[in-house]
Order: sequence, then C-alpha cells, then structure tokens
Amino acid sequence: MAKPKVRIPKLRDFQSVEMVAVTGDKFNHPGLTNFLGSLQCASCVMGIQHLTFPPFSQGDIELGMLTINDVCIMTSGLPVTYRWRPDRIDRTVRVGDIDVSTTTVMGVGSQTATIRLKLANRRKKRQHLEIRVRTGGGVIQSRDGWKTPYSPKEGPAISVTPWEGAPPPESLVTNTRHVNETQKTLVYGSRTSDAYSLQGMSVIPDSIDRSWFDHALDLGPKEEATLYYFVAVGSDPVVLEDQFESWQADPSLSIAASRKDWEKEIEAVFTPGNDRYSGHLPLLDTSNKNLRRLYLNTIISVIYLKRDHPLSAYGKTYATIMPRYWVASCFINDWSMSAYLLAMLDPEVLRTTIELWLTRDIYSHFGTDYVSGTNSGNWYSCNDYAMIRLISAYVRVTGDQAWLDTQVGSRSVLQHVRTMAEHHVELTTEHGLPDFGDRNSLLEAVGAYTHEVASLSAATVWQLREVADLLEYRGELSETSRYRTMAADLVPEIQKLYIQGGGYWACRQPDGELVPVRHAWDFVHTLNFIHDDLPGNQKEEMIQFFEQELMSPSWMSALSPLDEDVGFSRRLDHEWNGSWPGWVALATSALMKNDRIDLLVRWLPGLTRSTKQGPFAQAQFIEKYADPIAGGARKGPTEWPYINDWAAMCVGGFFETIVYEMFGVEHPWSGDLMAYPHLRHFDQEASLFNVPHHGDLYDIHPKP
Repeated sequence: MAKPKVRIPKLRDFQSVEMVAVTGDKFNHPGLTNFLGSLQCASCVMGIQHLTFPPFSQGDIELGMLTINDVCIMTSGLPVTYRWRPDRIDRTVRVGDIDVSTTTVMGVGSQTATIRLKLANRRKKRQHLEIRVRTGGGVIQSRDGWKTPYSPKEGPAISVTPWEGAPPPESLVTNTRHVNETQKTLVYGSRTSDAYSLQGMSVIPDSIDRSWFDHALDLGPKEEATLYYFVAVGSDPVVLEDQFESWQADPSLSIAASRKDWEKEIEAVFTPGNDRYSGHLPLLDTSNKNLRRLYLNTIISVIYLKRDHPLSAYGKTYATIMPRYWVASCFINDWSMSAYLLAMLDPEVLRTTIELWLTRDIYSHFGTDYVSGTNSGNWYSCNDYAMIRLISAYVRVTGDQAWLDTQVGSRSVLQHVRTMAEHHVELTTEHGLPDFGDRNSLLEAVGAYTHEVASLSAATVWQLREVADLLEYRGELSETSRYRTMAADLVPEIQKLYIQGGGYWACRQPDGELVPVRHAWDFVHTLNFIHDDLPGNQKEEMIQFFEQELMSPSWMSALSPLDEDVGFSRRLDHEWNGSWPGWVALATSALMKNDRIDLLVRWLPGLTRSTKQGPFAQAQFIEKYADPIAGGARKGPTEWPYINDWAAMCVGGFFETIVYEMFGVEHPWSGDLMAYPHLRHFDQEASLFNVPHHGDLYDIHPKP
C-alpha cells in the first residue's frame, strides 16, 4: 500500500488556546502525563498538584508554589495565563514590573517533573527580587489506597471527619523532612511506606526555610534570570539523589526530551507496526478544520489516559479520568465508549482487559484499579451492554473469531457473552422491562433517574441483536431467532415509557409510577440503538426536544433545564448545567443515524471550539452557566459542587461518528471492510488512510 501523503499531526495541532484564570474561577487547571502518572497545575504560575505515579502519590499536596517579594501568586488575585500542549504547560503572569513565565514537563520514563521559571525585569532600573518556592510532602506508596476518588497521601485529610469512622492511619502522621546538605535538596519520606519525594533547584538556594527554597536575585534593566525546580518520587532516596544530580547538570534537557518523546508518541499512534501500541489509528486527511480538530482531540483524550507503570498489577492499561480523581481506576463503561478506538489502537490491551473483567463479578463493581488489580466501586447496570460492546468491537476490528472459543475462567468468551446478553431476563419486572437499580447504578447525579429506563433497555435490544448477528454468522440459527425475538418483544415495552408529544421518556418505579425525566441518556441510546423501530413523528419530536432543551451552541445539557429534578445536583456531567462528553459524542452519531446531518453541520463548529482547552474534560459547562473559553464550552472544575476531572477517555463516540457514520465504515464478521461515506456536507474529498480490519489495512477516499 502506498504511503499516505497527508502529514502526521504535530504537537501544535493539539495545543490549547491561551486561557486566563485567577484563583477561585470556574477553571479546570491543565494536566500532564508521562504514562507512568500525571499531575495538574495548581492555581499558580509555577505550582503543581495531584502528582501521582500509582502506587506512589503525593495526593492533593501543592508543590513548587511561587512567591515573589511577598506576593504569593495563588492568593494574589493576579490573572495567570495557561497554554497546554501534550508535552508541556506554559504559564505567564505579571507581578509588578516582572514578567514571570514557566514551562512544566514530566520526565520521560521517570517519576519526575521539571518546572522552568523565567523572570524578566521590565523596569528601566535594577530590581531586587526575593523568590520563594514552596515544596511539599504527603508522599506515600500504597497498593490498596486507590478505592476512593481521591489519590492517597500521608498527612491530614480534610475529608476525614468523626462521623466517617476511624481515620486511616496514614492521615494521622506526616512525612519526615530533611535537608540533603550536599545537594541542598529537601527530601520528604513516608512514615508508613517506602516512599520519598526529593525536591531541588537548579541553582543552590540561598537558604532553606522549612519547606521553602529562598533565592535573592538582582535584575538589571531588561535583564532575565532562569531557575528550574525538580521533583522526583520513588522508593529509594539514593536513586532519587542520583536522578537529581544527573538532572542538575543540564535541566533544560528535560523540556527537550519531553518534546521529542511526545513527537514519537504521536507518530506511533498513526503508524502501523509501531513499538508503542499493539495497533494504530487511521490518518485523516481533510480540508475541514473543524472535523480534523474534533478527530485529533478525541484521540489525544484517549491516549492521554494510557498508563504503563512497571508496578501495575496487569500491565499497560488506560485510566478513566485524570489527574485528580480515580487516577488508577478503569471503568468498564468508559472503556466501552471508546471501544472501536481501542480495538484499532491497542487491541492486545483491550483483549487482556476484557479477559480480566470476565473473571470478575461484573454485577458487584464498575471496574478495577490497576495498582491492586482488584475490583472498584459498586455495580453499574450498564456493564452487560458495555462488556458486549467491547467484545464485539474487538472481534469486528481484529477478526479474531477463535478468541470467542477461548476459555476465560470457567467458560468460553462466547458463553460469557450469552450470559451477559440474557442477564436482563433476571432483572425484568412484572411491568415487562428490566429494573436497572437505583441512581448509584445509573446516573448518580440525577436523583429521579432510577429503575426501569429507556436508555439501557434500548441498549439491551442492541446487544441482543448484535449477539444474534454473531450467532448467525457462526451458524447457530435457532439461538439467532430466539435472541431476535427477545429484542423485538422489548421494543413495545420500551415505548410505554415514552412521553407522547414531549420527545423524552419516563422512568418506571417498582410501584408502576411513571416519572418523566428529560435526560440525554434516553435520547442518545434510543436514537442510536432502536431508531429503526421508532415511527418518524416520534423521532422528530425527540430531535425537537434535543434542539430546544438540550443542545447549546458549543455543547449540551445532559438534563433539560425544565426537568423537575434540576435542583438535585450541580455535578455537570449528568445535570442541566453541562454534560459528560460521552453524551455529546453519542448525540452526534444519533443525528447522523436519524438523517439530521443539517443539525450536526450547524453544531460542529461550536463543538470544535470546545476542544481548544486540551483533551475533553469529564464534563463541560453550557454557555449560560459559565462563560465560554475561545467560544467553546468551559471545562467544569474539579472542586465541589462540580467535581469533574480535567481529562476523560469516554469520548470515543466522536471517533466513531467520524469513522463509522461520516465515512460509513463497517466491519463485517468476515470478508473485506465496507464503507458507505456520507461526507457531502463535511468534506467530499476527505480520506482515511490505514484503516485496520482483520489484519489488513484499507484506505477510504473518493473514487477518481
């Protein structure tokens, strides 16, 4: 196959716009990863927080916080400008007549971070500067401390209160702290585990005052000075000291190394046979800048969650969100949202992770954490659908039919599939639909969305039909007929939940009460999974509801602002003030499937503006609730009451809308890849190169 002429994306293709914030704004500070762990900028021109390399963590401790001439940047109210790129974060602020700029990177293959601090005197006379850089401890190594949203740390935890029971022992002690007199570094040590955090400067501080590095500088007119701050985390302080000595010889190399490594990472993503993934992703060639930006931002959102730590209980994996919450957890549902992207990019990791989950009771947890390798959380009632979707995507893309007969635990993969496909029968009530549980099994943040719901009932129809198609291919025709009959029988039962004329659905309670809930989950699942079963006027009503009550210029509400439950929560991933990007992505495919390409064409520029803050967040605000950034939906912050993280992997639906709806790609169980493009309204000349299917590569482009 000829090498495509389109270029591999550059780091600049992913970078954010400049974003300005002061402490207390509705702002989600940018994060970084080096695939061993992650960090997040603090509300400061220099500081970082949430530094984790699971099983190592410094929790929510702030590190490298800057004070200049008694002006603490975090508390000053000064506006800090941020710009993210995959390999680095640049920040600037003006303190009097001093221009302050920093660049933050993570170490390549090491549990380290580097911050370069530049100070420029803009006065016409000499200035004296007192620079203070605050270090921090909290470091711990924990194998079992990743079962809550918060990363572990050693030290007082503000969330531990008497009514929550006995506080964990690591919250009752603080790290040791000592000065390495030879290197003039500060070394924090855990009292409860083998963990240390070494922090130092490129220039020996004039003094070390408890947790502060102090420097006195005199800058002449227009003169500049550069300092570097370094943090290394690990189990052996001698190794950390060696890392610091090597780093101090030329700290600037860390920034160059990060750039080069990320350039190789991006190249690997789009290169068949690369040495970083077990697969690759298609290369998109298009003159439609909105389409290209959406495609690339979806990809960086997923690969930013790749984790490959040598102490992982099950090797390379993908976390769900970062960098503050659940940083070591892998949620089954979120993986399923990016199923086809993962099946192309890293099919071996996808297969081994599916096998891991097949050995667990998926009715008692929502996923696993890769540090302990054990189950996490409570039952998510979407798990059956999510697992079948992951398995289907893997087999359709790779063609690995033999794997379905592989024993995983006590059964073959296909037997597991059948069990999951029929689990809804055990959940079905006297009313005719499965009871999917309380809010904690469903949307969590929407109190009224409980029990018998249209969304997962429609997903059940899809999974029955998908399994039926698979069984038909394998020649099991009697089972094929049975599964299709079960699916057909569910559709009229689902329709009983529809609010005629409203465009939305009700949730049926155990006593039979129908509670109307105007939520996006019902909209996206019914129009993606049973759209061919719905009459045209009903689909028109639903899309009208979406356009009038959910859709915004650059994002959407997950819950209609007219719903009676809008006062339940401000957690914007599932509420009225914003949305989880998974719902937004599924809404784009719903519009394609239901012949409303015109509406998607109108929406696409706004959605693209919402990519200009870096990877998609766990949720982003609608414009009425928070001012947009660069015309796009602002990321929701990690703090209460919003508690949404900076990056999430659930966005694979955008990838699927482009590849499977716009380009019309289909993966039959056997035979060649098929494609039926619908590109007229987007870019008739667009092409996809190196689309993997059953071990072969295909190009999809206009015919000559």
